[in-house]
Amino acid sequence: MPAPSDPHRRPQVAIIGSSEADDAMYALAEQAGAVVGKLGAALVTGGRGGVMAAASRGCNMAGGIVIAVTPGTGMDECNEHAHYVIPTGMGWARNVITGIAGDVVVAVGGAAGTISEIAFAWMYNRPILALSGAGGWARDVAGRTLDHRRDDAVIDCRTIAEFEMHLRAELAKAQAKPTPPECR
Repeated sequence: MPAPSDPHRRPQVAIIGSSEADDAMYALAEQAGAVVGKLGAALVTGGRGGVMAAASRGCNMAGGIVIAVTPGTGMDECNEHAHYVIPTGMGWARNVITGIAGDVVVAVGGAAGTISEIAFAWMYNRPILALSGAGGWARDVAGRTLDHRRDDAVIDCRTIAEFEMHLRAELAKAQAKPTPPECR
């Protein structure tokens, strides 16, 4: 799925969400991660537990690549499903990175850290998909335009089938965009 204008760069999908979750949220995050892996995109998460670990497990089991952007400095501060670790040493400030590291950003549940990632994704013009059935900020922002910066809305995905359909469409749009000269 690399962009036609750049045959080397692979698409990236950031899944953000609750570090503490119930079984239903874990299952939804794992299914979403599996879709990312199936579509050949790399998964980016905050690298820790909860939604991050479940999505990473799903992507890994589907044969995908998992990148963990962790808040600490240790290479071992991630869940066991990560293939690559980027230790930031930034604490919560690492949410800037996870919020913009995907061609598409996906919210599953979420608390205060997740809404900060959603805000960065919004301000930096990343398409945002929200699995609203997970609750939390994903439910609260689904279908909404967050502020005056953009005319579009957070895409509400009520099922994994809807999620896959919307993710495919958003990745296709991202791949059609030319690579900016500063990135060549």
